[in-house]
Amino acid sequence: MLKKIIACLTTASMLACMSITTMAAQNETPSGIPIDEVGSRIEQWASENENEYPSFAVAVVKGDELVYSGAFGYIDIENGIEATPDDTVYEWGSCSKTMVWVSVMQLWEQGRIDLNEDIRNYLPEGFFHNLRYDDPITMLNLMNHNAGWGEATWAMQSTDENDIMDLGEALQYAEPVQMYRPGEVSSYSNYGAALAGYVVECITGQSYEDYIHEHIFDLLGMEHTAIGPTHNDNEWVYERRQQFVNYQRAADSWASNGHQLCFILPYPAGAACGTIEDMALYCSALVSDENPLFENESTRDELFSATMFCGSTDIAFGCHGFWPDDYEYATTLGHNGGTNGGSANLEFDPESGIGVVTLMNGSGKPHQAMAELVFGDPVIQIPETIGGDFTSQDLSGLCISAKSWRRGPLRFMSMLGLMPITRVSEEEYDVAGMYTITRFAEDAFYLQDDSFGMAAEYKVLDDGTRVFGVASSGYVTEKGLVAELILMCLYVLIVLVAAVLLIIKLIRVIAKKNKPYAGSKIITVAQIAKIVSAGVIGFWLSVLRAQYGLYKPQGIIGCFVQMLCFAVCLASAFVSVKALTKGGKGKFKYIVNVLGNASFATAMVVFELMKFWSV
Repeated sequence: MLKKIIACLTTASMLACMSITTMAAQNETPSGIPIDEVGSRIEQWASENENEYPSFAVAVVKGDELVYSGAFGYIDIENGIEATPDDTVYEWGSCSKTMVWVSVMQLWEQGRIDLNEDIRNYLPEGFFHNLRYDDPITMLNLMNHNAGWGEATWAMQSTDENDIMDLGEALQYAEPVQMYRPGEVSSYSNYGAALAGYVVECITGQSYEDYIHEHIFDLLGMEHTAIGPTHNDNEWVYERRQQFVNYQRAADSWASNGHQLCFILPYPAGAACGTIEDMALYCSALVSDENPLFENESTRDELFSATMFCGSTDIAFGCHGFWPDDYEYATTLGHNGGTNGGSANLEFDPESGIGVVTLMNGSGKPHQAMAELVFGDPVIQIPETIGGDFTSQDLSGLCISAKSWRRGPLRFMSMLGLMPITRVSEEEYDVAGMYTITRFAEDAFYLQDDSFGMAAEYKVLDDGTRVFGVASSGYVTEKGLVAELILMCLYVLIVLVAAVLLIIKLIRVIAKKNKPYAGSKIITVAQIAKIVSAGVIGFWLSVLRAQYGLYKPQGIIGCFVQMLCFAVCLASAFVSVKALTKGGKGKFKYIVNVLGNASFATAMVVFELMKFWSV
């Protein structure tokens, strides 16, 4: 009898301890901070790190409860306008994409869309014009950012409200070239996410803007958030966005970039703008037991399930458009975002129901600091080695971002993001002295530095292209990259030499010591043409940030100017060849001129500086 009593007391004691432990966990963040101390810890960080932000807003939720919301600093330093959590609006950037995926899953729940169906079955007939492959493009391809698109040549943003067009028209205007077969290469695509929003339009018959208001904003009481390209779908937001000033870090201070009011034409990809407290409502809906965004809990479970893995491992790369992150005390899902106006971060732990959202009128440490405060330090640990042949495949070589411009007049931009990978040992590689890559499976690596770590996959396509993929960012080793790099260096060198020679000629003309020779005029004109060609590139670069591409008149006119420069360079080379055949003095300068113009013209062709069609 005594043994039974002792056993009962022991069991009761254990249950009581478990209950206390569970209650404690329910009243703490995953990192162990008591819920009622979260606000003070955030405010402490903000006061100790005032030089790390112009302003930022933060909110922490637990289920359907708002644990804390606050804002720090100034949205307009020069005019002393302070940030507040309920009256200051910030841009969400790519965090907006998560609402596309929520919308798609709402339709999936209703049986109105099949995630594995070719999206062309939902779009108007003949919608695409730049597809290279007949393979189906599915909604899962759009969610996983592996439909095969690179960057768009044509503008996806504008500073003029009059440039706004219907979503379908904007997508056809900016359609990029499909570079890879669907499912083969991950390439983060704003175009693909916006296209998914257009699929929502086509299925529902509503504009995407109206759909989001009805099925997310109105449902959750998000009265202070806009989703339209100009933000005028919410007059309150539209007015307050005019107060917003973007800042860029300059040494120990923040320099104003002005209002940076840019309108995203394919707007589902990044146009949301609102208060931090509204963003908290959205984050709460994603983790709340009430599950207000879906009819069934199983739909949310499906949304948060993995759709993309690292090679043959079980490491999740993506979950229906949400990105997983490993912290010391939680594996979160979420998305970050950035626009010309600012930056954003949305992260939540489905297990504990705790989420943190941050918004900023610049970019900097608050996003990561707030996430670490709630979830702990990021996990930087090479996964346990999985057996395989580590010697058969060599990752070393020059890689280029699959997201870059690989077709059209902006192709040269892709060379600015080259990633050299050098083999250090059988299992380890070095990336430009910045990262190390360690193989832990035959088709999987771990990319890391002192503060960052992420699994990456490796595969070889049928055409021999090697792919190194980090979640939604793929890098490829294409044939001829070294030759392209040499050509680009030659292009730059020839432009510099042309500029120097023109200055020397100008000095000689002023000093009346310039001596004309056979073909000297066309050679001089060709030197000017090289400067003009580089000037066109300089102009394109100057408008890229604001427009995220080129307006078609800018691109087409620029390409015609490049054609003229190309023709002049060929004419200069021809004149020099003609002079060489006649013999006489000055052979060296004619040979150099032929080689220089031939190299320059070749670079123009390879980098497609004259190509404005099918891009």
